[in-house]
Amino acid sequence: MASAPGDRLLRVGIVVTVIGLLLSAVALLPLVFPDLELPGAWWFLSMITGVGLALVIFGLIRASRARRGDRVP
Repeated sequence: MASAPGDRLLRVGIVVTVIGLLLSAVALLPLVFPDLELPGAWWFLSMITGVGLALVIFGLIRASRARRGDRVP
């Protein structure tokens, strides 16, 4: 069964978003444990969440454009 256009982009975007959210949770650990000190790279890695959300949005746009072309008159 062939997947619809944009499905793979949506799946990748969801995985990247979840990874970014986990990295964000790690980056916020010093707020809970004040003695913990993390390098600044964790803040950069937490920005992957936005990349994942952008991939999801582009996947939705691609799927909707493909669906619009499938209409039967």
